[in-house]
Amino acid sequence: MSKIIAFTNQKGGVGKTTSTANIGAGLARAGYKVLLVDLDPQVNLTHGLGLAGAEFNVYGALLQEYPIKAYPVQENLGLVAGAPALSSFEKVKGDEVDREFLLKDLLEPLQEKCDFILLDCPPALGLITLNAYACADTLYIPLEAQMYATDGLEKVLEMVTRVKRRLNPALTVGGIFFTRFDPRKVLRRETAEIIRDKYPDLVLKHTIRETITLGEAPHLSQDIFRYAPNSAGAADYEHLVQEILTR
Repeated sequence: MSKIIAFTNQKGGVGKTTSTANIGAGLARAGYKVLLVDLDPQVNLTHGLGLAGAEFNVYGALLQEYPIKAYPVQENLGLVAGAPALSSFEKVKGDEVDREFLLKDLLEPLQEKCDFILLDCPPALGLITLNAYACADTLYIPLEAQMYATDGLEKVLEMVTRVKRRLNPALTVGGIFFTRFDPRKVLRRETAEIIRDKYPDLVLKHTIRETITLGEAPHLSQDIFRYAPNSAGAADYEHLVQEILTR
């Protein structure tokens, strides 16, 4: 049975999709069978892995228009493509009984076929994110060490508490990790220390430094390990993957 990990943050632009793609690729490189699921209507994960315009996507599967389909990305790594129409998911399914468990039911047949399922959540705490939380074993929260960073973090943690109480008692927060981190900037260092002091058991040791190669890789439909294997970004995600495996 696979472990389901959701990458989530109410705030956009924090490297959530980049982290989903590269942690997934890192796990695949380590020999694990990994499935990525793009739940963000912006479909950046799908585009960044070269599957823009995929015929079958998670939205159509959630609407039972066709069975869920995973497209191969590389060895040990597959992707369930996203769709912009996911933005209407709450409007279409908001009145349905057990609407919070539609994703869980959809992914159940795939759980025996892989070791990890990684969910790239949208930057909003709506129904599609609630579905992700309801089926996930663990959440990881990418975070930029900057002003107001804790606002979105606290809202995510509040929602986790509600989900644990009502929908998924087994849900845990695996950790918080800093992305686009520049240790030369005093404000970034100070903000990171404040968050570490407030959440000492949640903040991961390894951070993802701000590097240009992490932004370049998706434009060539590659993860950081294929695009720039000797880069700081590849090293950072390699360390982060190992830390996640030990938690």
